[in-house]
Amino acid sequence: MRFEIQGENRLGITRDVVNVLTDQGLDIRAFEVTTHYIYADIPAIRPERFPLLSHALKQIPGISGIREIDRLPTERRRAQLHATLAAFGNPVIAVDANGQIAQANPAAQTITGTSEKDLRDRDISFILSDPSIEDLRQSHFHLPEREVILGGQTYLLQVEPIGHVDDGSDVDDTAPWGGVMVFHRAARLGRVITALQDRSHTGFDDIIGESRAMMRVKSQAKRLAAIDAPLLILGETGTGKELFARASHRASTRIDQPFLALNCAAMPEGLAESELFGYAAGAFTSARRGGKPGLLELADGGTLFLDEIGELTPYLQAKLLRVLQDGRFRRVGGTDEIAVDVRIISATNRDLEAMSHDGTFREDLYFRLNVLGITLPPLRERSEDIHDLAQFFIDRTAQQTERATPYLANDALDWLRHHDWPGNVRELENTLFRAVALLDGDVLSARDLNDAAIGTAPRANETPTLHTSDTTGSNMRPGARQQPDILTDALAAEDFATGMTMIEREMLARLYPDYPSSRKLAERLGVSHTSIANKLRKYGIGN
Repeated sequence: MRFEIQGENRLGITRDVVNVLTDQGLDIRAFEVTTHYIYADIPAIRPERFPLLSHALKQIPGISGIREIDRLPTERRRAQLHATLAAFGNPVIAVDANGQIAQANPAAQTITGTSEKDLRDRDISFILSDPSIEDLRQSHFHLPEREVILGGQTYLLQVEPIGHVDDGSDVDDTAPWGGVMVFHRAARLGRVITALQDRSHTGFDDIIGESRAMMRVKSQAKRLAAIDAPLLILGETGTGKELFARASHRASTRIDQPFLALNCAAMPEGLAESELFGYAAGAFTSARRGGKPGLLELADGGTLFLDEIGELTPYLQAKLLRVLQDGRFRRVGGTDEIAVDVRIISATNRDLEAMSHDGTFREDLYFRLNVLGITLPPLRERSEDIHDLAQFFIDRTAQQTERATPYLANDALDWLRHHDWPGNVRELENTLFRAVALLDGDVLSARDLNDAAIGTAPRANETPTLHTSDTTGSNMRPGARQQPDILTDALAAEDFATGMTMIEREMLARLYPDYPSSRKLAERLGVSHTSIANKLRKYGIGN
């Protein structure tokens, strides 16, 4: 039987309780003491004997109450910890200062094919060759993230120390008692990145456009989104290809999995290769120890969007073709093949069919990418949508520049509808941004728009610094807001862990203004309030 004794916090009260229990010939299996409470586990006590024992204990000065309980505090905490670790999808292993396994959650047991009973008190080297216990000790169980092999699978290892010795002496003894080792799969990191990066939850209904051309392409895209096959999105620059790619992902069966993007024209071949395929340990001089997963691994189970696919070099075209054929690839400098399940959505403003005929784009890759396809209409073919688009951009610019929303005059609307818009929605967005930002009055006229479009107006492929580009947020209904895609730059960092920290800090800073408390932000991201509060303090956000 387990029971709780409540009493005064006086010297000797615990000794008096033990004396009563001993006098009654009871064998104490477990005994815990906290301020005002004493807990005991005595198997020999029968229910009918408990009232007599309770009466005897209440004769001790300062004892105020005794009640039966189902678990001791330590047992309750241990059960809660086991339940938490069991619910955690990542393998988690706790080791002591000597590298002996103290605890392993079910995920770790499954991946190693060993029960916790067989793992407990075994050296960590029994299941993990790197890092060694010497590495863990020298780092005080606080190693930078590195890739390791556990149970034949690749993980990113995070090690955190557990406690340290502090005996009150002048010696700075900070040796931890041990450490917790958490093993992250690349795809799980991809889901975290997606959650931090994509605030919009953009669907097809959020895309502005009620013209016949737009309704037709949205209807077609909705049907194709549900088919788990490669999708090629064609259209002139500035028509919103990435917006459709994100909506297609959200309408697919992979909605709960990562959505990551790479602009194939934004970086040289070598960097694009390492971003897409990752690199193995020692692949080049500045390579991070343990290697780095690429976007294909991070997006495993989800969707990878390849923008400007027509700019991909012939070498990378061949590597991508292998992925589309059998879902396998090798990292840069690696020898092991990696299998992934990724849906490829690609986009371009170039004529891939003509390029495949003249040999500048692989014909076999073109057919692999173009299993499903949609073509987005240019703005000149959907002039009916210009009024709604213009009003959306005017409202957003007024909010960003902290001014009253100006009225769009009739002559201004006529000017917008008769303009050619070679840069499509992006050019419309940029023109309105400049016109509203420079407007002195409260009426936006055709002259204001004409001045904004001449000379110093942003080019069609540029984006003003205060708002996002067409591929991430324009052409979208109010409330369906996006953040700029900083993933490519972050993952290009030599150190993956540093890149992840940068992503985390940047995204939390961008999210906080719209969710200005740790509780609101935690609810938005679906993580614990304590975790978010600690992150905000760490990065100095909201102070």
